[in-house]
Amino acid sequence: MTKNLWSDLKHLTGDNMNQLNSRPIRQWTYSAVVLGAALGMFGGLVAFLAMAGICARALAAEFKWSSSEASLTFSAAMLGLTFGAPLVGMLMDRFGIRRIIVILGVAYGLAVIGMSQQNGSIALWVGLSLLVGFLGTSVSLVGYLTVFPQWFDRHLGLALALAMCGLGISTVIMPPLAQHLITGYGWRATYVVLGVGSIVLMLLAALLIKENKVASLGKRPKSDSSFEGVPVAEAIRTYRLWAIWGIFLIGASCTLALFPHLPAMLVGRGISPANAARGAAMLGVGLLGGRFVTGVLLDRVRAGFVTCALFLAGAVGVFLLRTSHDFSSILLAAGLIGLTTGAEGDLISYMVRSYFGRRSFGTLYGITYSGYGIGSVIGPVVIGACVDRYGNYSQVLLVLPFMLVCAGLLALTLGPYRAPVAALPAPAL
Repeated sequence: MTKNLWSDLKHLTGDNMNQLNSRPIRQWTYSAVVLGAALGMFGGLVAFLAMAGICARALAAEFKWSSSEASLTFSAAMLGLTFGAPLVGMLMDRFGIRRIIVILGVAYGLAVIGMSQQNGSIALWVGLSLLVGFLGTSVSLVGYLTVFPQWFDRHLGLALALAMCGLGISTVIMPPLAQHLITGYGWRATYVVLGVGSIVLMLLAALLIKENKVASLGKRPKSDSSFEGVPVAEAIRTYRLWAIWGIFLIGASCTLALFPHLPAMLVGRGISPANAARGAAMLGVGLLGGRFVTGVLLDRVRAGFVTCALFLAGAVGVFLLRTSHDFSSILLAAGLIGLTTGAEGDLISYMVRSYFGRRSFGTLYGITYSGYGIGSVIGPVVIGACVDRYGNYSQVLLVLPFMLVCAGLLALTLGPYRAPVAALPAPAL
């Protein structure tokens, strides 16, 4: 496994030339695409979401909001992302990826800065959060990963995994950074720093990311059967598109939905707040590992099998979370749940590319990602409602593993790729 991974990394950073263009593409171009996406996602929408809980506590204290009112920012932003994903995908297909990232990315940064002007109005807070999520689609996975199928074929999975490390690192670094900024400078300054930082990193990412005009203009050799792809009108009538949509709707409802609930769940079991924070941190560790492991596996194993295996791992994690009282077992459970959550972003992109090709990738990726967004909105709400009704998490943790198993089995029904990866030379970076 180590030898094969090293070989892949050599392919990604080697001296091969892109043979699809009459002019050799510089080796740096491929590395720049990966690095740019990683930097952009580090400072993009995920940073806002990772800091949301920390900032919400500060606002709740200042404006005397309830914890549920203050936490509406996460759900509202994810709802905005759900609406924004299909639209931003279509705009990227029509007007170009970098152009949309820059225009909407600047607007996103300004909207985040606008959060610092909060005056205590819940309606304004929710409305701004919704706008941030909508505009932030451009600086999320939907924005930065859309360019990858233009550049990578056989090693698309590894390229995605390396880029997604930026997102995973952000989920680990941003919460303590937000706490430090709030303690030292206040929550208003924290939002200003986040908005300005997002714009700076987005512009740097836009400079690094290049669009492959050869791919986008349809000038690949005819032997590259994976390129042409499926028109949107045809794709939306297929079982596979909506199966992928449903798989990640369920996945987000069962895994990502646990992120805001885990600290309270552990404290409710008598675990100290410090250890509860360690348990929540394991979600981030598992998420980071899930992104990398998934990317490596996808270049070797069909995405349906990878999805099934990782969703089963998540089901085991949720089961352990329900039944375990030993803290080490709880940490293992959190790591497995994070592993599944981290895999989902890579899997959506890879499945859309492999089953529907490049032709309308942005639009179809946005549609399928909206299922993930909906799951991340309704999941926490449903879990919270169940806790309010039953007084604990036991009932909901009994159901979630079965849902994950069903989603994993659904992934197996997708079958072989419709657009097989072209037998092209490995891309140089």
